[in-house]
Amino acid sequence: EVIEKLLVAGADMNAAPALTYGRTALQAAAEEGHLEVIEKLLAAGADVNAAAAEEGGRTALQAAAEEGHLEVIEKLLAAGADINAAAARYGGQTALQAAAWGGYLKVIEKLLAAGADVNAAATEEGGQTVLQVAAEGGHLEVIEKLLAAGADINAAAARYGGQTALQAATEGGHLKVVEKLLAAGADEDRIR
Repeated sequence: EVIEKLLVAGADMNAAPALTYGRTALQAAAEEGHLEVIEKLLAAGADVNAAAAEEGGRTALQAAAEEGHLEVIEKLLAAGADINAAAARYGGQTALQAAAWGGYLKVIEKLLAAGADVNAAATEEGGQTVLQVAAEGGHLEVIEKLLAAGADINAAAARYGGQTALQAATEGGHLKVVEKLLAAGADEDRIR
């Protein structure tokens, strides 16, 4: 009801987010999983690929993936969301990286099937590849899916504050993940 009132009043559904952690209406609705609101916003012309805030921001697809909202992801992809949109400059994640953080296997399968880049680079500061994210979280099934999709098991860590997948799993105490990574060819010498 609030969205309808705002639309009738002429609110700009594509107003630029603040530089730090700002969100458009669509990004906020995607994060919260409000499918009905998303449908109204898209019908009113909301930009499905509006850029994320420079620091800590996310596109609508990245926000939905981080929270595991599969139906929202399907709606956004159908509306033309860029599955490989760049992550925010500082600590941001692609949609696939965001889904791996929560261990959302069904979301990861959907994103991979839609063409997500399994080897998208980590952001320079504190970022991680999707495999590094999954390893840190100890998400074994996700790791198996990512390795089967061609994830680089020995991808370099981010320049500042990053970890290799093996290092992330080791520091997290995820023994089964460590065993899986080693069996799949992780370079044990890359633990800094």
